[in-house]
Amino acid sequence: MGRLEVGGSVVNDDGIRYELCERIGEGGFGETYLAYRLARNSDRRVRRVCVKVCHNIDDWHGEAFFGRLLHGNDRAVALHDSFVVAAGRGGRRRLHLLVFEYMPDGTVADLVEADGRGWSPSRVRTEVGALLKLLATMHNVGITHRDITPQNVFLRGGRLVLGDFGISRMTLDPRKAKVTAFTPDFVPDAVWVHHNWGPGDDVFQLGLLACTLLSGEIWTARDVKQLRTLTAPDDLKCWIWHATAAKAKKYVDALDAREALTTLAKVSMRSGRGPASLEGHRVVFTGKLQRWTRNEAAELVRRAGGHVQDAVGDSTTLLVRGDVRNGLNESEGRKLYAVRERLRLGQRISIVGQTGLERLLGQRH
Repeated sequence: MGRLEVGGSVVNDDGIRYELCERIGEGGFGETYLAYRLARNSDRRVRRVCVKVCHNIDDWHGEAFFGRLLHGNDRAVALHDSFVVAAGRGGRRRLHLLVFEYMPDGTVADLVEADGRGWSPSRVRTEVGALLKLLATMHNVGITHRDITPQNVFLRGGRLVLGDFGISRMTLDPRKAKVTAFTPDFVPDAVWVHHNWGPGDDVFQLGLLACTLLSGEIWTARDVKQLRTLTAPDDLKCWIWHATAAKAKKYVDALDAREALTTLAKVSMRSGRGPASLEGHRVVFTGKLQRWTRNEAAELVRRAGGHVQDAVGDSTTLLVRGDVRNGLNESEGRKLYAVRERLRLGQRISIVGQTGLERLLGQRH
C-alpha cells in the first residue's frame, strides 16, 4: 500500500480537496492522516478531518457502508466522505480513502495513559449504555463490530464514541459469523476455539471496557477472573460478569445487555422469610453460616425434603445466603450474580439468611 504525501492534497470526485498535514497512525486496516478540508475556491481551511487509507477494497467498502448506515448517530465517529484516488507512477495504483471527523480528545486508551483515574459507576452506566444503544442498532440488522477496544473507543466532550469499523461485518446469522481477524487481548476464549463471532462477543468487549473505565487501567480478556477485586456496586459487577464470564448466562445481544444494565440495580437481593417449607425446593448455598458447616447444613436441608445444588440453574428456587465478607471467594460471587440476573428475568428464587434457614428447619433458638 502506498502512502500519501504529507504536505500534498487529495481530491474527491466532486472536486473537494483535502490538505494532508501529518501522518498520525497506522494499524492493521489502514493508515491515517490529520488533514483539512479546503474551501472550493481557495486554500482556506474549512474543517479539520482524519483521512484514512484502507489496506484493501473490502475494508473500504465495509467502513463506507457502516459509516452511512450510522450517519447522524452521535455515538459513532462521523464519516464525511469516501473516494478513490490514483497513485504511483502513471497513476496505476488506486488508493481507497475515507474521511472521518477528527477526534482531538483521543481514545479511552489515551485517557488511561494520561489520567489513570476511574470513572464513577453512574457515569460508566450512562456511557456504556449509550454504546449499547448504538450496538443494538447494528445487531438488529445483523452487524457486529468485533473490535471494541480502548484504542477504538473515542471521547468527544467527555462522552464515548465508537470508531474504527474496519473489521465489522454483516451476516444473516450473526451467531454463525466466521471471524479470522480480531485483537487478541480483547477476545473471548470461545472465539479462539470456534472462530465464530456473535453479538454477545461485542457485549463481552464492552464488559471489558466498563472495567477499564471503572478502574482507570486497561482490562483484557485475561483479567476477567479478577472481577471480585474491582471496586463497583454489586449490580454493575453482576452485569460485567454476565457480559464476560465464560460460565455466565450470556446476554444475547446489545439490546438484551442494555436492558440488564438499566434494571439489575432494581433487583432486591435482601433476605426474606422464604417458602413455608423446604419440601421439593432446589437449594443453593452461598457465604458462611455461623451455626453449621456447609456440609452439615446441606444434610439438614436434604432431611427436610430439599435438594441441594452446587450451582444456580433453571430449577433453583431457594438461595441460602450466609454472611458475605470481603474474603468471599470467586465461586460464591458467581452464585449471587447468577441469582440477581435470574431474578431480573423473572425466575422465582427466594433468598433467606441463617435465621430464615433455621425457621425452615424448625431449629430456631
